[in-house]
Formats: sequence, structure tokens, C-alpha cells
Amino acid sequence: MTMMKIIYFLLLFIVPIKCIEWKKENHTYVVVPNKTIRPNQLYGFRIFDSKQKTLLYQLKVSSKDMDTAMLVDNPTKNMVGNLEGIWIDKAFNSTFSVYDNKLIKWTDGIIQSKWHLLSPYYTMEYNNEQFIAKWKGVSRQANVYTKNQNELLAEWRPPTLSLLWKYPKYNLKIYSNKLPDAIYFFLLLVMDHRYLDYDS
Repeated sequence: MTMMKIIYFLLLFIVPIKCIEWKKENHTYVVVPNKTIRPNQLYGFRIFDSKQKTLLYQLKVSSKDMDTAMLVDNPTKNMVGNLEGIWIDKAFNSTFSVYDNKLIKWTDGIIQSKWHLLSPYYTMEYNNEQFIAKWKGVSRQANVYTKNQNELLAEWRPPTLSLLWKYPKYNLKIYSNKLPDAIYFFLLLVMDHRYLDYDS
């Protein structure tokens, strides 16, 4: 009986520790919409460090024959990723290219929108692997997983006060290095535009 009690108490400590380690982020960004946003127009983001003091990236957008986004590294002013396709309308088809520091080369990928039980979710193909992103219920929190959804790679959600805004800022927490950060920025951009589209 004494041994069982010891095992029970050990489990009480071990299980929470594993959960905390699994949820511990590698790094965090604050993603802020552009200051001027016109109704029914594309809008970009400014991407800051976790304390929102240092501007790290700018996500610049335009829309002519197709929707495009360019990710610029703010300190160097170099382009480190681009996204193009159609994502602001109901039709959806987008491809992206990012500079992968691990692979030391530009690598292409695809983002697609799909439906399950009247709820949209998003699939990405990158470096011969597949990933899934979806909103958590009707909230503006989204999670990014590996294809079989057994590993949480990243999540974003607005701070509490920002929930009152139509165009909130987001806290983006990244838990894994499996994907370049640029892909999460592109996903957030696309999903936020389409969230407003579904909500309108």
C-alpha cells in the first residue's frame, strides 16, 4: 500500500511536468495589423518581439490580379518569404516560398483550405511534409499541428483587450522548429482575412 501511494504521488508531479515541457514555447512574437486598414481591403502585419519593442519583420500585401504578400526582415530589409494566390475571396489557392535557414535555400509550399463538418481548416505542404491549421471553435485562437495532430507546433490568440477590436493583434507562440517562422506568419495572414470573410 505504501509503494502504491509513492507511485501515485510521483505521477502527480511527473504528468504536469511533461505537459509543461510540451507546451513550452521556443519563442513568441506579437503580430500587429497595419495602422491604416481600409474596409474590404488586404492588410499586412508588423511582427515584433515578445515585448512588442523591436520590429523584426514586416508583412507587406497587395492585390491586383492576385493577392500577394512579401515578408521583409526589418533589420536587413531583405525579403525572406513571399506568398501569392487568392485568399480574400471564397475561392482559395495560395503558394509560398520561404528562405529556410536550416536548408540554406528557398523552398516552396502550398496552403489549401478544406472543410470538415461546416468548419474550415487549412493544410500546408512543405518540404515533403503535411501540416494542419485550424481555428479553436469560434474564437480567434488557432493551432498548427503535424498532419496526424499529435504534436502542437504553434498557436496564436489575441490578448484579452484586443478581442474587442475587429483587427486584433496576436500573440504567436511557436513550440517547434519543424517549420520556418515565415510559414506561421503567412498562415496567420490568410486565416485572419478569411475569418473576417466568413464572419461578414
